[in-house]
Amino acid sequence: MKFYIRPSIVLLVMIFLHGTFTSLGQELYSARGYWVELHKETYKKIVDKRAKGDSLTDNELAYLADYEKYLDTYYQRMTEAEKAKYDQMKNLWDTEAIAAQSEKENDFELRPRDRFFNGTYGLYYGAALAGVTSMDGAAAVGVPLIMAGLWQLGPIINPKKYENISQATMRAGNTGKFLGLGYGAALGLAVGGDSENTGDLVLAFSTIGSISLGEVAFQMQKRKPVSEGHIEMMRHYGFLGPGIAILGLGATEPDNANLIGATLLAGGVGGLLIGNQVAKKYNYTSGDVDAISSLTLITTGLGFTAAVESFDSGNSAGLLLIPAATAIAGTIFGQKAVKGISLSKRQGSTISLSSGGAALIGLGIVALAESESPAVIIGVPSALALLTHQLIFHSYKMKNLESKVNLGGSGRRPVSFSMKATPENYFVNKQLQPEKVIISNNFPRLANPIINLKLTF
Repeated sequence: MKFYIRPSIVLLVMIFLHGTFTSLGQELYSARGYWVELHKETYKKIVDKRAKGDSLTDNELAYLADYEKYLDTYYQRMTEAEKAKYDQMKNLWDTEAIAAQSEKENDFELRPRDRFFNGTYGLYYGAALAGVTSMDGAAAVGVPLIMAGLWQLGPIINPKKYENISQATMRAGNTGKFLGLGYGAALGLAVGGDSENTGDLVLAFSTIGSISLGEVAFQMQKRKPVSEGHIEMMRHYGFLGPGIAILGLGATEPDNANLIGATLLAGGVGGLLIGNQVAKKYNYTSGDVDAISSLTLITTGLGFTAAVESFDSGNSAGLLLIPAATAIAGTIFGQKAVKGISLSKRQGSTISLSSGGAALIGLGIVALAESESPAVIIGVPSALALLTHQLIFHSYKMKNLESKVNLGGSGRRPVSFSMKATPENYFVNKQLQPEKVIISNNFPRLANPIINLKLTF
């Protein structure tokens, strides 16, 4: 049986197939598809790295060359209509992508701690206002509560302020509020001294200082953001500065309230300036600063341990310089120790929490021993805290450094060292004939080694 196919049918099939393939080709090499390929995450990361002047590995260079060749081929296979569409739409697509990324990065919730701090500061500001204006009765209760509510409603009252911020912005603002409260109180003490209105000045200036420094820190982090480690380092020095200043002043046994307030304020401002410079020299993580801060507290305790036994004998105020010196030493040592390790938030907080737990255990031991010696009461918790701190820190240090020890450009082949001992080969080698011993470079080597060392990378 013979089949006859009409030429007209063949022509129709060919036209249909041509239209189908053309349609598929247009869908495969489209303007939107080219834009998507051009914005692949891996490709963009390598291009950004090259634009910054960073050196690229051999694998990255090879990937870049292959991918750019692929992009060129893709573009060449696009129709003229799709090329024109790409030129017309690429700016719009870029803008939409940037907006989506920005929204994703800045989408965060005001955590319970943020709401709590907002309300707490508002409550304090209201209480300070009530104290300065000598309110009593219902007003003394109502005004602080109203102020707490207003600060809680901050994101609603002034929503523009909270646009495009991150958790680091909130952390910077809360740090500024807390430090500003202390520095403002110190300013009030420096101005008021021993006068009757010093209490009102302390309340007023602490409120003004907290609101002002909190807002400055918030806006600076919002407009020119720095890392969380940078914020934490300034926070650390913001406490360390006044602490060292007051210990140093205490060694001179001052009796001037104005001088005490001025010293605290100067120590705080100086601490912030130093902390900012320290954070600029090395990119500390927040975990690094947690480890540094806890070590500073521990070494301060050890300093008090060394000095406390002599406080009751004669002129011993100068011994306060000992904990001041150990506090500085702990900070400096901690800064050097954490470099190159990059402790995570979890690691840093674990070190701090564990050190505090060890200190509490030390206090419990002292209580069970019923010791009344100040050196023992301070020294035992400090020693246990230091031991725990260093053990956990060393463990994390080895873990983090091991993860960084890689050879090769891609970093996917870690160094591996192994050793295997086979003492039974000693007896086997004893029975070997001399001709079975391999001679190399004039040194005999046993055919069956007793120890195998293997290094792979």
